[in-house]
Amino acid sequence: MRILITGGLGFIGSYFAEKLSNSAEKIIILDNKTGFSLSGENILLTKPNIKIYDVDIVSSDIDEYFKNIDIVYHFAANSKISEGVNNPNIDFDITVRGTQKVLNAMKKSSVNQIVFSSGSGVYGDQKETILGEDFGPLLPVSYYGASKLAAEAMISSFCGMSGFKAFIFRFANVVGLRQTHGVAYDFVNKLKIQPKNLEVLGNGMQSKSYIDVEDIFNGIELAIKKQVTNIDVYNISTQDYIDVRNIAKEVIKEMNLSDVKINYGEDSFGWVGDVPIVRFSSDKIRKMGWSNKYSSQEAIQRAVKFILSDDNS
Repeated sequence: MRILITGGLGFIGSYFAEKLSNSAEKIIILDNKTGFSLSGENILLTKPNIKIYDVDIVSSDIDEYFKNIDIVYHFAANSKISEGVNNPNIDFDITVRGTQKVLNAMKKSSVNQIVFSSGSGVYGDQKETILGEDFGPLLPVSYYGASKLAAEAMISSFCGMSGFKAFIFRFANVVGLRQTHGVAYDFVNKLKIQPKNLEVLGNGMQSKSYIDVEDIFNGIELAIKKQVTNIDVYNISTQDYIDVRNIAKEVIKEMNLSDVKINYGEDSFGWVGDVPIVRFSSDKIRKMGWSNKYSSQEAIQRAVKFILSDDNS
């Protein structure tokens, strides 16, 4: 397989690039190095079948990179969701315009398979409702969620109009090796600066599924092999949840800290557009034969170890 990965130096993208390099004939990575994993880049630079290009998919001419490619893994996105709170252009430019450019480049080079990383933000704030892929209407409450939903719609149109085959994945909160952002990542870095005080955005009762990047890799590769329709959507999550208060406890425990004063906010959400409670159904992909190896708590524990290790530096 000849593979192109957008955002291939980021947390999820670099993991996929490393794993796929074991069997792929060639991998091309396009990444503008905003929010990238330095350790991931260093590892990928040692792989003879990987070519890395410092390219912004929004502002650059990307058509040439798609020649002779079999499948695109489209991971390029705004990884720091809270930064888009006061600037809707961030998510629109990267995810909406970026996806449109990727799709057009694919069409020009007759590349007709795309894997897209969407997320729970497309569902909006549905409280305790169990969210299956057929839930609707989809009413995002953040620019991030809206941009992901718009990208899904564009991909669907290229399947209908241009014969593409698309695999769309709505992830729970992904954590793990070479993580570059997220609540556990933020807690570790805050406590490195102030080991006796931890400021938490929101009241700490935000409760979601956290899934290890290894588990989503296995889910995606399984779906690619088994999907028979030209487009399908899959939730990928654990079947349990963990709240921010318990994540804080896990981080403090793993860092061997004591007498840490945790200061919680008053709001139920961490920032405007944050969805405090997310309840996913992952039955669809489980019926294909997938299951997660790690629970939400185990995924967080592994993630904190990775964040603290030299491998994540």
